[in-house]
Amino acid sequence: MAISETVDMVDGNAADAQRPVAGKLHKQLTTWGCLFLAMSGLSPALSVFGIGSDVLLQTGSAAAPLFLLSIGVAVIWGTVYAELGSAYPYAGGDYVGVGTILGAWAAAVTLAIWATTLAPLIAFEAKAFATYINYVLPDVSASLLTGIALAASVGIALLAVRAGAWVTGVFLLIEMLAIVALGAAGLLHSSGDPLTIIANPVVAGPEGLLVAPTLAALALGGVNAAYATIGGNQALYFGEELIDPHKAMGRVVLIACFVGAFAIAVPMVLVVLGAPDLGAILRSPAPLATFLTQTLGSGAGKLISVCIALAIFNAMIVQIMLGARLYFSLGRDGVFSGPVNRFLNHVSHKSGVPRRATLVLAVFSALCCLASAHALLVFMSGLLVYAWGLVCLAVLIGRLKGKTGQDGYWRAPFGIFAPVLGLALALVFAIAKVTDEEYGRPSLIIMGGITIAAVFWSRLILEKRPGGWTPTLVDHS
Repeated sequence: MAISETVDMVDGNAADAQRPVAGKLHKQLTTWGCLFLAMSGLSPALSVFGIGSDVLLQTGSAAAPLFLLSIGVAVIWGTVYAELGSAYPYAGGDYVGVGTILGAWAAAVTLAIWATTLAPLIAFEAKAFATYINYVLPDVSASLLTGIALAASVGIALLAVRAGAWVTGVFLLIEMLAIVALGAAGLLHSSGDPLTIIANPVVAGPEGLLVAPTLAALALGGVNAAYATIGGNQALYFGEELIDPHKAMGRVVLIACFVGAFAIAVPMVLVVLGAPDLGAILRSPAPLATFLTQTLGSGAGKLISVCIALAIFNAMIVQIMLGARLYFSLGRDGVFSGPVNRFLNHVSHKSGVPRRATLVLAVFSALCCLASAHALLVFMSGLLVYAWGLVCLAVLIGRLKGKTGQDGYWRAPFGIFAPVLGLALALVFAIAKVTDEEYGRPSLIIMGGITIAAVFWSRLILEKRPGGWTPTLVDHS
């Protein structure tokens, strides 16, 4: 592989002296491979059995209409990201397009949010993997299982991107079969009038009585349902390895978003409408496991637990792969000092994988495993409001300035409707998070602190460099 100097194409300026000669990622990823990676990162099974179960506990049978509404949110999410990704398909993901359109401060905020939350997310997934395997193998140490999951996922992430895509594709097939089984169980056991169930939602209240869910619970449940169904943006991080990315990226994001949203929302609706004993499900701390026991028998629980564990493991692989590419781009863009930048932007000649960046992310993730799952969740959950708001603002300004939706790139229909509605949704998410004292409010404060620190880093360090600083746009030819 030839080593060439990356060219900064923003405003016609050459890359500044802080940016070292960088390795180039290998352009070997097909549309299908990129789609497998994006879908695996979204992880339908994890979304259903993890977040979906939580929404059922929060909102009861109201989960059905909330997940139906979340499909609309996912469509807006996918539309905005498809336009941004088609115009800026780079290894840095969101921050390249956001920073190019809005400026260095926005790039610094976006990359800081993603760079600081990826390791906690991977650690949280490793702990969740151990929890589900412990259900099948209760005598095995949870810490050992966490370590095995992290080490194995890092090992697969170090493979060439095409090999990694096919491995995740196999795991994706397994988890989709679990999703289909869940939906089929709900469809075949459907009972009662769907309109009556949806129009009169109930949730388990004190002493197990079924009561109407509160408005606050519905608001927070709606945010969580939306968070479970949105996705497809994971594809952006593989833009430099995707063949013909400006043409293909929009399609990949949209397909991953739409398929993922329906694969997650529809089974959740069918579970509510098809529950043989809805009260027992809503009173259970593991509602979907109870539903499967009611419909498929007691043996289904362990089988589904294994499928969920595999889905979590698959999502970990993709999170590590995309996180490594983000860390690689930080080195290429000269975000840190010279030696750190040179270390991070190295690419393996043989595999085309940023192995050093992968191992750095692995070390951070291992350290995060020392924290509790609760602390990790608090740290991560505010990401949606800040990052999503900046992406919508960038696409809105980008469309008005002609920096997104150009000829030959994917262009969202109805003008600026999608990013404007996306900004409104970000505000709604923020309000709902404020009402959640346990996770939402602390997370918004933590992410607010990271945002302020990133702005200071941009103003005092990055923008003081000769010629300023902007994200690198790599020539895709």
